[in-house]
Amino acid sequence: MRFLLGLLVGYTLRGKQKLLITVLVTLALVVYVVLSAVVLPAIALLALSLDVQRERRSRPAQTKVPVLKGLNYQDAERKLHAANLKIRVLATRYDSALQPGLIIDQTPAPGEEVAVGYSVGVTISKKDCVGPGP
Repeated sequence: MRFLLGLLVGYTLRGKQKLLITVLVTLALVVYVVLSAVVLPAIALLALSLDVQRERRSRPAQTKVPVLKGLNYQDAERKLHAANLKIRVLATRYDSALQPGLIIDQTPAPGEEVAVGYSVGVTISKKDCVGPGP
């Protein structure tokens, strides 16, 4: 680019070779337009693409949380193991409408995406309601 500009300035100062000056100006403009409008944005997009790919690879693998409500602890544990997740009992709660030992709530909700190996918290129904004494 410097060479072309040097030639242009030299020939323009002398006032000779008008056809050569026209060709060089045209060539300089084409090179400038191609560099600024095509090549530089392409390089920037390539660098951005590589950054995005590297960032995606650095994230932990994701999996969806299966539906556990209504299952017993053992079935839920098997289902979570198949999805590469762990189970953790958060609470037990008396619920007269359900048979004891069934999962009545879970966190995170079914269908949410979590990291592989994440622990899913469950609330399990228990046999009897133990209240405060008299």
